[in-house]
Amino acid sequence: MKRFRTLLVISFIAAIGLLVSSCWPMLPSISLTIQGSNREPGKPIMVEAMNFRFAPNAAGYIWKLEKELGGGGWQDITAQNLKIMKSTRFKDDTVVVYIPTVPETGRVKITARATGQDDDGALVTVEYSQTVTYNPKTSVLVEVFEKAGTTFGQPSSWFGAFSFSWSNRVPNFVCYKEGFLESAVGLDPYAQRLLFGIDPTSAGAIYNAGEVFFQAWTKLPSNTYTSAQMSTMFNNAPTTGDWAIRIEPTTFSGWRATGWKVKVQNIDRFTDDLWLFRARKSDNRATHLVKINSYYVPGAVEEFVEEDIGTFVSFAFSEGNLLPPGSRLWDENYYFGVIVVQKTAPSSQYNEEDVIFTTLKGSAMVLFPNKSW
Repeated sequence: MKRFRTLLVISFIAAIGLLVSSCWPMLPSISLTIQGSNREPGKPIMVEAMNFRFAPNAAGYIWKLEKELGGGGWQDITAQNLKIMKSTRFKDDTVVVYIPTVPETGRVKITARATGQDDDGALVTVEYSQTVTYNPKTSVLVEVFEKAGTTFGQPSSWFGAFSFSWSNRVPNFVCYKEGFLESAVGLDPYAQRLLFGIDPTSAGAIYNAGEVFFQAWTKLPSNTYTSAQMSTMFNNAPTTGDWAIRIEPTTFSGWRATGWKVKVQNIDRFTDDLWLFRARKSDNRATHLVKINSYYVPGAVEEFVEEDIGTFVSFAFSEGNLLPPGSRLWDENYYFGVIVVQKTAPSSQYNEEDVIFTTLKGSAMVLFPNKSW
């Protein structure tokens, strides 16, 4: 009897649903799919528009980007912060939005508008807006060291399943493969990384099967690896809050940023090191690891007025300075990150010894544009 009543109720609800849906017209509409990663000041996110029950005319989509102001209003920043990904693959329906750096936290409003014919042949204009909240998140440097002749792919699986939209911490993820050299690359990123002065400092300190290091502080060998263990160590790795790092674009080629500026709080450009890695999307493997201290911009010391958190020193560089001709630092197939290493001078008690204390002070990463991230 109870089962009969349950089925009767379900049938009644389904009938009501069909009746309501048939009486409610399906109007022409636009939906937006927005990348979950990179939602931090200065970083790019991919946005794709999809049209329903109408076909845009030859003009395609018209886009608008606005940032929220402190007083509650909105400022149009379309010209400088939104780039259309028009190519053989994308036809005005996909853009890259570069999150503004000021304010540090806030929202941007993305609007897509199109005119065309609906399914009944009538001329319609459809518009849809969606807001995206952004703010700096706590970065955790996650480095995978893979020995030659071994395969340690599970950390990349963990990284690929990471939910950037909901996490307050983000992994700055890179895999170094022993002996790996991409064509036209002169220095081995694996060997370069061991010169940092922070763990690991030698190939012998790495387990034969491979190892994951979190903030160069704690490690997880491949022979005991599980995704749950990695999440636990990622969430518990100690981080520093006084060395904020901001990455923002400076030059473009179409939709793609080709030059960038890195602003690092409290760095000493004469003693501390700033490194940049480029990694492949397909396997997260580092293809380059370059010290970029030499690209310091003289006189580019900046104060953050909105937040009284100290002085930022700017380092500007372009992919042409770092990569072989024709290579890209950041696109659909490559991403990059920066690593800040502090070098502390010896104290007076070490006057007669050559002692340098090296510490990882922070990192930041710009992932590739991909709506599924």
